[in-house]
Amino acid sequence: MKRKSKIEEIIKQNINFEYYKIDDVSESHRGHAGFVEGQETHINILIVSDDFKNLNRVARQRVLNELLFEEFKNGLHAVSYFLFSKEEYKSGYF
Repeated sequence: MKRKSKIEEIIKQNINFEYYKIDDVSESHRGHAGFVEGQETHINILIVSDDFKNLNRVARQRVLNELLFEEFKNGLHAVSYFLFSKEEYKSGYF
């Protein structure tokens, strides 16, 4: 199973989301640290969920880092997180 699919399953099983999007941006990091030819090493994740409602930015990222711990151990090099409550996303808070 590809890493992007694994991450989708992790999100579906652990977060009550309204919307999510996962993009493999590894190719744009060619020549940078952590890039491995043919692997999904750099990922962008957008999640809209009220699970984040009372959490600050760092706490939200910690939640995802814990969920993705095994992926980081197995070659995931970097993730850019875009994590919003429904209200923040609808208001264009970001």
